Amino acid sequence: MPQQLEVTEYDVIILGTGFVESILAGALARIGKSVLHLDSNEYYGGSWTSFNFQELLEWAQLLQGHVEESNGYSQENFEGKKALPTDFSKVRRQAYSAIEYELYANIKQTNSTEENEEYHQPEQDTSEETIHHVSTRLSNFERETLAKLLKDSRQFNLDIAPKIMPCRGELIELLISSGVGRYLEFKALDKTYIYSDQDNFDKVPCSKEDVFTSQTVTLTDKRKLMRFLTFALDFDNSPETFEGYEEKPYDIFLREKFQIDSKLLSAVLYAIALIRTKANDVNTVQGLTYTQRYLKSLGRYGNAAFLVALYGAGSEISQGFCRISAVFGGIYMLKHSVKHLLIDESSNNFTGLIDVNGQQLSSTYLITSIDYIPEKLLQENEECEQISRAIVIIDRYIHEESDATLTIFPPDSVGNEYPISVFQFSEGTRTCPKDKYVLYMSTKASGKSAKEDLHKALEKLVDVSNDDASLSSPLFALFYRHKFRNTTLSSLLPNNIIVTNDPDSSLDFETATIQAKQLFEKMCPNEEFLPVVPDPDDDDFSVD
Repeated sequence: MPQQLEVTEYDVIILGTGFVESILAGALARIGKSVLHLDSNEYYGGSWTSFNFQELLEWAQLLQGHVEESNGYSQENFEGKKALPTDFSKVRRQAYSAIEYELYANIKQTNSTEENEEYHQPEQDTSEETIHHVSTRLSNFERETLAKLLKDSRQFNLDIAPKIMPCRGELIELLISSGVGRYLEFKALDKTYIYSDQDNFDKVPCSKEDVFTSQTVTLTDKRKLMRFLTFALDFDNSPETFEGYEEKPYDIFLREKFQIDSKLLSAVLYAIALIRTKANDVNTVQGLTYTQRYLKSLGRYGNAAFLVALYGAGSEISQGFCRISAVFGGIYMLKHSVKHLLIDESSNNFTGLIDVNGQQLSSTYLITSIDYIPEKLLQENEECEQISRAIVIIDRYIHEESDATLTIFPPDSVGNEYPISVFQFSEGTRTCPKDKYVLYMSTKASGKSAKEDLHKALEKLVDVSNDDASLSSPLFALFYRHKFRNTTLSSLLPNNIIVTNDPDSSLDFETATIQAKQLFEKMCPNEEFLPVVPDPDDDDFSVD
């Protein structure tokens, strides 16, 4: 039975240990607020978390409905207050769809019958239910692949919403100033590629040095690119250059003012500015802002604009901020579900909740992920953004060996409506075992399923058909869609309930970091957001 609490009144109760909730927990505890932080999950991170391989399989099955789970409760009144029932499991499932996973028979690495027999039996700590459900429809070779992956399960840290960090972005500055960075380790994202005609992947020249040494950019294009990058780095001081283009699409500005087109245009739009939608959906000021952020990030930690957090970004960073909260008195309880939210009928204010023990816990504010909001307070939004994602485990690197790379497929390059991004992470990022690599694919949803949106790009990267020895082989792929539920809520929602957003389609944490800061300032307008935590032993964080 979950633990009973001695203290039942708090300044703030927080439900969910996702990225935004965890930042707020740290920030509020840091200024002396009493914080109770609950999560129905047995792990940190919520929709931002990372799993080992077996956990990932079990998570996918749970969302598909293969594992029964429900914590929904009926509505009732409690001491004169409305008691609105929560149904964490149901609401969470509704955020995901089009879930498909595949195991591949890696014939190239199958050497003998003895080896097959060696890997047919999983380790004893493997979930028998998981193995049974997956294995019954697999060939012997596919079962061998599954058994090998399960044997190494704990060496995987697989992000379900992978993101990177600009070296001079909001999150990096917050990690440094708050001291949370001392709990984390990072690698540089050191190479970016872009898919072009004739199935080529060109390395994107990102710095001046890259431009000068690039073998794929013509001399004329090098001059255009250098002229543009010099302007973009300090575009705020040359408003006359983009006068009249402020609200026009960014690609039109690049074509007309700097004669940038063709492959070079795609590189600027999708590999440097990291635009995640169609080019004409981003205006010139937005595009220049994204480009400038990229350029200013170069050189801070080597010749890279982005960093990758080791061991899975979302859950590691969330735990770092939770640690700050705990240091300043925050109370944490994982695997602790909530039955009802209590609403005062006369004022329509949140007053507290009833937890899994039937204990009443009170607070002035409630901060929560959408998963804990009663259905009565949710408002379905058919227009909400959906992201198609895939997690693919492969047997060796694509392009060239590196700890962390990014590959971009521009719109329409493989029949895709929106740009497709592909992170490749190695053992160096503590994402997978030494002899494996992980591809994280994502794009804004457009087709009928995540697999439909991403599979053609996957076929350009790996040997899906198992007939080309020059390409790496896939071992496992999980395709899924995730809704970006950005607090589309009923007008009945009490003013003292603050709801955080899901991970969006962007490749970084910037939007979420800004949301956390804005929510804090709304709650505590005269307080400093995560002031420096004194530490005599450290003053920064490490980047390998």
